[in-house]
Amino acid sequence: MNERGTLPTALFAGFAVSAVGGPLALAALYLPDAVGSRAISSMGLVALAGTALFAAPLLIWWRYSAQIASDGGLYTFVERAAGRRVALVQGCIWTFSYFLYLPFTVTYLVYDQLPASFPGIVPHQRLLQLLLPIAIAGAVVAAERLVFVLVAAIAVVQVVLTLVFAWVLVRHAGVHSGAFRLHSNGPSVARGIGNVALLFTCASLPLFLGGEVAGGGRSVRRTILAAVVIAAALILVVAVPMAALGDSQLAALETPGYTLVKAYEGNGLATVIASGAAASVVAVIVAEFVALTRLMHVMLGVSIARAGRVIAVLFVAGDAISLIDPERFYSYALTPSLVALYLSQAIVFLVYPRFRGRPSKLEWLAVAAATGLAAFGLEVVISQQPYS
Repeated sequence: MNERGTLPTALFAGFAVSAVGGPLALAALYLPDAVGSRAISSMGLVALAGTALFAAPLLIWWRYSAQIASDGGLYTFVERAAGRRVALVQGCIWTFSYFLYLPFTVTYLVYDQLPASFPGIVPHQRLLQLLLPIAIAGAVVAAERLVFVLVAAIAVVQVVLTLVFAWVLVRHAGVHSGAFRLHSNGPSVARGIGNVALLFTCASLPLFLGGEVAGGGRSVRRTILAAVVIAAALILVVAVPMAALGDSQLAALETPGYTLVKAYEGNGLATVIASGAAASVVAVIVAEFVALTRLMHVMLGVSIARAGRVIAVLFVAGDAISLIDPERFYSYALTPSLVALYLSQAIVFLVYPRFRGRPSKLEWLAVAAATGLAAFGLEVVISQQPYS
C-alpha cells in the first residue's frame, strides 16, 4: 500500500502510459478495427481527429483534478459535484464495469490474442486462464510496489516496440500525405474517429492514485496529459504508414501488428511484437485491479489490503466460471461491462457544470462533446448485438 505522496512520479508515469490502453496494444491490436475497414486509407486523419475529440473528456478530468487529488478518482469528482448518493451510483456502475472487465480481458488474451500469435498455447489455454489471474492478483496483493516497477518497465518497452513497429511499416509501406485525406464516405470516417477516441477511455485509471502521487494533483494532471500525448503520438506514427497499405482486411485481423511484422521481417521480430502486445494487455489488467482497490477503499471505507484480497477472490472466481464456455462468457460479459463503463463516465461529465458553478463556453462544449462520446460508445456496444 502506498501512503499519500509516496508514489514516485516515474512509477506513476509508467502506470499512466500503460493504463491509457498500452500504446503497443492500441497500435498493434486495436487501431485497425477501431478505424474500420472503410476508413483504413484515411487512418492518419482518423487517428489525429480521434485524439482531438478525446481532448473533451481529458479537459474535464483536468479541471476536476485542479481541486481534487484522491484515491476515489472519478467517484470523488462526482461526490464533490453532486453529493454522495449520486457518487455511489456512479461508483457502483464503474465498479460493476471493471469487475467484468478483469476476467473477460483475460479470456480475450488467452483465447483470442495469444493463439493468433502463439498457436502452441492452445492445449494449455484452460490452465493459463486460471494461472494468469492468480499471478496478477497475487503479485498486486503481495508486492504492489514491485508491480508498479514492472508496469513502468513494460511502459518503456511498449514505447520502444511501438516505434520499431512504426519503423517496419515506414520501411515497407512508406509515408504518404494521403493518410490525412478523406478517401471514403464521411459516416465511416466519423465512426472511426469516435472509436479511436474511445480507445483512450482507460486513461482515467491513473486518477485513482491521485492521493498517493508525489506532487499531488499537479503531478496527476501533467502525467495523465503526457501519457495520452505519448500514446496518441505513437498511434499516429503507426497509423500513417499503415494507411499507405490501403488494406481494408487489416480491420479483420486478430493481431494485425504481429501479422504485418511477420510478413515483412519474419517470425523473430513478430514474436517480440506479439509478446510486447500481450504484456501491454496484462499491464492494463493490473491498472484496472489497482484502481478497483483504491475505489473500494474510498467508497466503502475498507483498507486497500482488504480490498485487494476481495477483488483477487472475485477475479479468480470469475475466470474459473468463464472456463465453462470462454467464448460465450466473453460475449456475455463484454456488453454489460462497456455499457456500465460509458454510463459511469457520462455521469462524471454531466455533473461537471455543478462542480464548476459557472462553466465557460469551452467547458460547456467539452461537456457536450464528452457526453456525446459516451453516448456514441453506448450506441456502438448495443449495435454490435453480441447476443445474437
